Amino acid sequence: MFSYWLAILRRVAVAFSALAVFCGGAMAGVMIWDDASAWAAALLQGALFGLAVVAVVVIAGSTSNLWQAARMASRHGLTLSAEAVPLPCTAEMRVPIRPGTTAYQLTDSVLHALKQLPAPQIDEVKEFTHGKLTLICRKSLSLPVRFHISITTDRDTATVTMDARPTATWRVLDEGASWCVLKAFEPHVGKAVHDEACGTSTT
Repeated sequence: MFSYWLAILRRVAVAFSALAVFCGGAMAGVMIWDDASAWAAALLQGALFGLAVVAVVVIAGSTSNLWQAARMASRHGLTLSAEAVPLPCTAEMRVPIRPGTTAYQLTDSVLHALKQLPAPQIDEVKEFTHGKLTLICRKSLSLPVRFHISITTDRDTATVTMDARPTATWRVLDEGASWCVLKAFEPHVGKAVHDEACGTSTT
């Protein structure tokens, strides 16, 4: 979990550096306005103030994020790691298929398999077309996640790409929600595609 915490710090480093500059600059500006001759001391105190503010925010925020992510990962039978921080969370697999297997068949099998899982639960099917599937998951997650699958077939191989990200695309962190969805769904997507491709699917 410590690696996850460090990954959070790297993820938000630029944003919080800007916050430190803003807070420190604001305080230094006020002090210089009161006494322009003490500008050197004002800049020093402003820098220290900015660093102190950022330290408090970073420690509190990253620790809370770590705690929520660890709880969510445990709820889905996963062990939290640093790869849960970057967004979006993606994966790709290639599966041998029988001649004549269509992307629609594979997509239908994947949707059926994922609907059987107790968690993460699918709250909404946003897209279901030939080789395209987009799901929205909310229950058991701290934030809603959009899970997208794209399946293409090329003679004897199916290529499956998966993408999980917060529905609020502006988010930099999501407490591991997207990673949990991807990791929980990924093996079942692979099995559904393999079973359909090998003619063992029950759908």
